[in-house]
Amino acid sequence: MGTYSEKFTEQGYLVVESALSETDLAPLIAVISQAVDRRATALYNEGIISDTYEKLSFERRWHAILKACDRENEVFGWHTLVFSEALFDLITHPKVLDVLEHLIGSDIQFNGDFWVRPKLPNEKLTTLPWHQDSAYMPDTENDTHLTVWLPLVDVKTENGALQFLPGSHKAGLQTYHRVPDEAFAVPVLPPTSSDTIIDTLEMKRGDLLVFNNLVFHRSLFNRSDIIRWSVDFRFSQTGTSLDGLWHEAIAYPARARETRRCPTSWQDWYAQWEASPHKDRFV
Repeated sequence: MGTYSEKFTEQGYLVVESALSETDLAPLIAVISQAVDRRATALYNEGIISDTYEKLSFERRWHAILKACDRENEVFGWHTLVFSEALFDLITHPKVLDVLEHLIGSDIQFNGDFWVRPKLPNEKLTTLPWHQDSAYMPDTENDTHLTVWLPLVDVKTENGALQFLPGSHKAGLQTYHRVPDEAFAVPVLPPTSSDTIIDTLEMKRGDLLVFNNLVFHRSLFNRSDIIRWSVDFRFSQTGTSLDGLWHEAIAYPARARETRRCPTSWQDWYAQWEASPHKDRFV
């Protein structure tokens, strides 16, 4: 793990191959599949679609449903739809926290921020430009906030791989502005030039990617015919300020130094969720 830490410090991101097993990912994939099924059934019962496409694979079903009713993804990620014990178990999975421990120590907090992302074929909405996460998380540039990104299908360049600019976190947070027809703010100065090294991360289901809040990255256009499903969530050292972040109300301690265990239970997090505005705020 020492090599991991050194590589992360130098690059601003790290891929750990085969960090998780199919068994580790299966419960959350089942939750997503059930959400797709509920939405398909509702559309069928409303007479909007004539087939629920239940025999199609996880990688294809949601796209077929949306095509059948001439719709697209309404949002860039799913939140309320996938809130579940399976999600909690993945966020607090010892294999995930073991990687983070080598990067930020063994007092770890989950920041409350999670998304499941169905990146559809030929979809602009989920094709993010070059950015740093701190550009969208106010007042976080002076602390380390880590994103864990897990592909739920194999990811190739053609179905929307992530790209990174190695070492770009070392220059700090850049200045951003809004431009017409872009859903997200973009850097005022382009972060790439003709000689910039761009690292395209082709990953397998079960691989784990962790990256810094200041490293430049983007998501490529999905030119395949399958959905690039992924899940991501954010962590920091316990005690790092989350003031003003929209997800602060559902943050919790994920690992304590004394026990190297998660001091928060699923029941604890469920109670936080019920007391927060999140279940009524997002899809």
